[in-house]
Amino acid sequence: MKFPKKVILCEVVTRDGFQTAPEIYPVEEKVRIIEEVVDAGCQSIEVGAFSMYETMYKMKDTDKVFEKLHMKEGVEYRGLVYLPDDVRRAADCGCQKIKLNVSASMEHNKAGAGRSPLESMKTFAKSGQIARDNHMGFAGSISLPFASQWEGVISFDFIKEIVKAFQDAGAAQISLSDSAGLGTPKLVYERTMALREAFPDMDWMLHMHNTRGMGLANVVAAMEAGIDKIDTSLAGLGGCPYIKGATGNISTEDVLFMLNSMGIETGMDFEKIMAAGGKIVKLVNGVGTDSYQQRLRALSAK
Repeated sequence: MKFPKKVILCEVVTRDGFQTAPEIYPVEEKVRIIEEVVDAGCQSIEVGAFSMYETMYKMKDTDKVFEKLHMKEGVEYRGLVYLPDDVRRAADCGCQKIKLNVSASMEHNKAGAGRSPLESMKTFAKSGQIARDNHMGFAGSISLPFASQWEGVISFDFIKEIVKAFQDAGAAQISLSDSAGLGTPKLVYERTMALREAFPDMDWMLHMHNTRGMGLANVVAAMEAGIDKIDTSLAGLGGCPYIKGATGNISTEDVLFMLNSMGIETGMDFEKIMAAGGKIVKLVNGVGTDSYQQRLRALSAK
């Protein structure tokens, strides 16, 4: 098995975690969490989302979070967007990089964006132009690139069509986001390898949800396919508001423990991440969290 020597973990708890959390947490709390994980060595943060979609109302203060952050040089701070107006909002508050999302599933995209994936793709070029005009980094994000509960395994040809649209709009990076947790190691490995072959100049990220317990196995499969950028969430907090029963991203603590044990460099301090994740568990009273390392630490403390 061949793995990258170094993997970058992107912390998404203040976006993916808090978009389905039981409460709306203060801007100051989000800033504290972000600065705490940066202090622990995290080099990439998804701060929040710029979106007026009704289901994303808990992200309405993302502008204020960016404005209050003390950004550290060498750390990537990005925001999730869906439409050109979202990109303008991101630019206005100092966001360095956008991640533009579309779902490869017709039903999933309609639930979130109120339109088909093809209709969403028609706005990519305008979003990309706004990002370039404001000297922002531009990544694309494909939700359900492996399978969905509506369509089953997603057509690989359609995934390539989406990637091409992102590429034409100027995206230099694509996130494969298994929001439903339906990916399997075989499917993740084969599809990732095929995409890397089809688009050799594209940089790739992985965003796995652990709804069916496949998260860590899929990370291993993706790393064997050459992926070295993984989204994770403190305490495994999060979920998708458009998918019933979807749980959070794979836990930052669990992935970091695994990578450390495999001798893969991350630059992150495990104990500091455990402390940050423990505060998340307390903040949400354990609701929606899912971390083996946090459960083990809690049992050991009894």
